[in-house]
Amino acid sequence: MKQTLLKALVVLDEGENSWLLNGGFQEASDGQLMDVRVLRVNVRAFHATLRMIEEVAPDVLLLDSTLTEHFALKLAIQVRDKMPDLSILLLPNIHGAVEQLEASGAETDSDSVAADTIARTIRFTHGRLGLQRKLLQMALKDDLTGLHNRRGFMALATQQLKWARDTGQHMLMFFADLDGLKWINDHHGHHEGDRAISLTGRSIKETFRKFDVTGRLSGDEFVALIQEEPGRSADAICERLHMNLAACAGADSRYRLSLSVGVAHFDPDKPVTLQELMRQADAAMYRHKRNQSFVAGGAVKRSALGESTAAAANSLWLSVAPLELSPSGSSAL
Repeated sequence: MKQTLLKALVVLDEGENSWLLNGGFQEASDGQLMDVRVLRVNVRAFHATLRMIEEVAPDVLLLDSTLTEHFALKLAIQVRDKMPDLSILLLPNIHGAVEQLEASGAETDSDSVAADTIARTIRFTHGRLGLQRKLLQMALKDDLTGLHNRRGFMALATQQLKWARDTGQHMLMFFADLDGLKWINDHHGHHEGDRAISLTGRSIKETFRKFDVTGRLSGDEFVALIQEEPGRSADAICERLHMNLAACAGADSRYRLSLSVGVAHFDPDKPVTLQELMRQADAAMYRHKRNQSFVAGGAVKRSALGESTAAAANSLWLSVAPLELSPSGSSAL
């Protein structure tokens, strides 16, 4: 089996003489190989450097000591914002380390020692950050659905709203409740209730885009925060969610899955907090749920319904009451 190379990109000042230009750590002492590439940059061309790093898309980014401290730190911050999973390592002054080894009179290849040390540091840093990412995902993800949990959603949605306010981007908040979860648990067991939650999570993943912020807040509550764009209306999204949920449940399911959905609008000219936006969407969802209260619990036994009643229930899946904003920014029907 071919071993996957760890892609390391070294960024250094094109006007300085770096030890790394001589190579020296293409291969670590334990036989784990790395693909080490060097990017010589003009420290006055910051944005060009940033674009080149994005194009290479390395596993590990090494910032050489030949870069000025200001340039290296600014680059690390910007790269972290654009590539949050990238391991970044600020390299020490290798020249000084090599000179000290040579001055000590030690009978060893100073270049080899320095190279091996850096190679080990790269792999350790990459592995440690990978472990941290996994632990962070475990802390922010919901095990049953793979969506963000409450903590993860609140953190990411707060950042998204701040960005929307700063850039003037309108947003939509969806607040959904899985109807009849208690009925499913009581009649089919909690394992079936977990399955219903999992299917709902899958339909949400298929409905929303990867960069939309989605989450499961609690047992039967789901949320999504998205950018409002032309041709991407709340009604169209809810209809797609309706279709995906039905497809995930399957035609032979012993019950029907349905969601009550409320939608709120974020206006960057009249910004509200994330908590207030969620409250507005939640209130809209409960108004919708009350309007459709004749659908018993949202989970209807096929055997207990006539064809006309079942057809009526189907036609009401995921219908969203029109949402209007009052001058104060609160939602009203």
